[in-house]
Amino acid sequence: MNKVILLALLVPAMAFGQITEDFESGTAGNWIQVPEGRWTADTSNSISGSFSLHHSFDNTIPGNDLIAIPVYNLLPGAGTTSWSFRIRHGCDPSSANKWALVLINNSDDYLQEGYELMNGFITGVNVTGSDDTLRLWKVKQGEYIPLINSRINWQNDIGSAEAVKICIERSQEGNWNLSVFRLSGGTVKQPSTASDNELFGSGLLIVSYTYTATRDRLLWLDDVIVEGISGEDAGPPPVNAELADVIITEIMADPSPSVSLPEKEYVEIRNMTSFPLILDGWSLMAGDHKINIPSATVGADGFAVITSIRDTSEFYPYGNVIGMKSFPSLTDRGMTLCLLGASGELVHGVDYTDKWYISELKKSGGWSLEMIDSEYPFHYEDNWRASCSGSGGTPGSTNSVSGRNRDISFQGVVNVFPDDSLTVKIYFSEPVFGVSTNGSGFTIDGKSIDSVVPDDMLYRTFRMKPGIILERKKIYVISVPEDLCDFSGNRAEDRLFSFGIPEKASAGDILFNEILFNPLPGVSDFIEFYNNSDKIIDAARLLLVSVNSSGDTSSLYQLSGEHRCILPGTYYTVTTDKSSIISAYIRADPSAIFETTSLPSMPDDKGHLILFNRELDLIDEIVYNDDMHFPLLSGDEGVTLEKCRTGSNSSERQNWHSAAETAGWGTPGMDNSVTMEEQTTDEMAVFSSTKISPDNDGFEDFLMIDLNLSGYENVVSIRIFDETGTFVERLAENFLCGPEASIRWDGTLLDGTLAETGIYIILVSVFDGSGKSISFKKVCAVMRN
Repeated sequence: MNKVILLALLVPAMAFGQITEDFESGTAGNWIQVPEGRWTADTSNSISGSFSLHHSFDNTIPGNDLIAIPVYNLLPGAGTTSWSFRIRHGCDPSSANKWALVLINNSDDYLQEGYELMNGFITGVNVTGSDDTLRLWKVKQGEYIPLINSRINWQNDIGSAEAVKICIERSQEGNWNLSVFRLSGGTVKQPSTASDNELFGSGLLIVSYTYTATRDRLLWLDDVIVEGISGEDAGPPPVNAELADVIITEIMADPSPSVSLPEKEYVEIRNMTSFPLILDGWSLMAGDHKINIPSATVGADGFAVITSIRDTSEFYPYGNVIGMKSFPSLTDRGMTLCLLGASGELVHGVDYTDKWYISELKKSGGWSLEMIDSEYPFHYEDNWRASCSGSGGTPGSTNSVSGRNRDISFQGVVNVFPDDSLTVKIYFSEPVFGVSTNGSGFTIDGKSIDSVVPDDMLYRTFRMKPGIILERKKIYVISVPEDLCDFSGNRAEDRLFSFGIPEKASAGDILFNEILFNPLPGVSDFIEFYNNSDKIIDAARLLLVSVNSSGDTSSLYQLSGEHRCILPGTYYTVTTDKSSIISAYIRADPSAIFETTSLPSMPDDKGHLILFNRELDLIDEIVYNDDMHFPLLSGDEGVTLEKCRTGSNSSERQNWHSAAETAGWGTPGMDNSVTMEEQTTDEMAVFSSTKISPDNDGFEDFLMIDLNLSGYENVVSIRIFDETGTFVERLAENFLCGPEASIRWDGTLLDGTLAETGIYIILVSVFDGSGKSISFKKVCAVMRN
């Protein structure tokens, strides 16, 4: 007995009994019906056992109904193949009442209404003609070529009451044999034979039933068996795959307009092992939807193209094709795809995005996304590019962008957010495998946590129990194990992350701090915010709108699609293209810049933006225009507007200035280049400096005048005179303000020119609510190179 088992294990890549279906389960769930609902496995006049497959649809009009099951791995050229089934046709056959069984079919489009079989082998009665004879045909390019004439007239030799067993066999060399047996015993006639060694790809076993309106529900089928050799080549017996044994290497999410490939979506997978693998019980996760993959074999170091079962014929020229009954719709902008093993375990996955195309032209359709280096399958956006093949993709073969692209770094923790006081989510930049469920090595404020469990299919998000009850108004620091690595073995660079329980934002808690509304070509707009409160605030609960010149608001735009903590005293920058911002600005902090799907309209000349909380309470707003920039700039394209002081009123134009040239014209995520500290003094008027050098280099480019007054009904005027006493500029005229105000002088004069080097006298006049008048002068030097 042991010798027999050993011998079976040594049979190379063989799988006999491709299909064995007796319908005793009472269902035809593995079969594909076109149209749906025409066939059932029921007990009505069953042929064998309790159940048979029965055409059970009561149609009021003539019809042609199909039911099929995949047999993709069948290899008739590798050995003997046989098909057998029991059948009863309950009416006399004719050209309008007939049945057929498609044995080999390389065009699954046969399931589409009106489509004719192009290439394959088919048996039946009156498939062509109307002489009621059982035949086997070869179909080539749509031409039906009789291969075997059984000499059995179905009406005379079988009749409408009897069920028979039909057996068809093909040898490896192409010798065909057709036999018909009565269930009561004996053959109907002597077996018929023919020789034809041509073969076509194996796709579906299809039953076709054509009938008139009074001849429906009169076809039964049972004990369907297909036996033969499956697999692509000889080698060790197939085994279960481990992580990354089979990987997704190409994605065609937007096939239209086609370059030269079929205008159909597909996913390419590759077997990374040196032996064939049978995908038996495997599935594909697309977003939240799990779809079963038909049993199929992927050869050693081989490829397979997964597509809709209706599109398989179009991909046969490209190699091994797997047709799915419910192939998912691949989202153009991106989605998560996961390849799952027979036990539901992750084998490989990728969350692709249309940003990976790099090329805007190829992003518009017709080009696939291809993996560069398959040795690093969990290295994501840096390891994918748009195909550079002249066809638009390379389904079933080595990728056109294939090359060395080592994964040499692992950023680590990218976000931490508490679901509540007892549960925390931690997000990593890449999948992390092998994390201990007991939380070994993870700490919060130096204290061990209770547990860690994966929270997504790609092992990038984990849910943990801290072991302590989190408190409001407290910032916590999480630490991950020192030896935490990505799939490539790189240790995490960012192991620490601060977070806390968020609170509702109120007016003035989050302020506009820097904006880019007229970017350079290829660079996206951005908006930087500053947390001016002592609260931890969730970015996902902040909403942006723009206001047009008519006062109408845009739709609401969420600051973040995922929950993120904006800690007190920190910056939070949003844009639709983070990489373009990082490339354009030398003083940018990538850790404080976040991508969002879209931003409200930000015209280049002027605009109005409002920030709301989730309850639609106004948090902050800004009305900007391009003349808020330093007037002597040669151009403001690519130059940001920065707050002079982070906590100042965003609606007051005096509180904004162009970013310094020395800072690269913008500082997204970092301290502003024009920031001035607030003065703490009892003086009525405080100057930020006694001199300015208005050259936009980020150092003393402007003068900030801070007023410390009494009451809320102060009328302020500020005028500037040169050293000869000539009036040259008016900074404020009857400006109504409260006890505090800040007014900026950027060194320009009434005529728009820049003040020459010299001493300037600044006269401040204040009338308070009681009618009392106060005036005083101060001096400021202007220094120009």
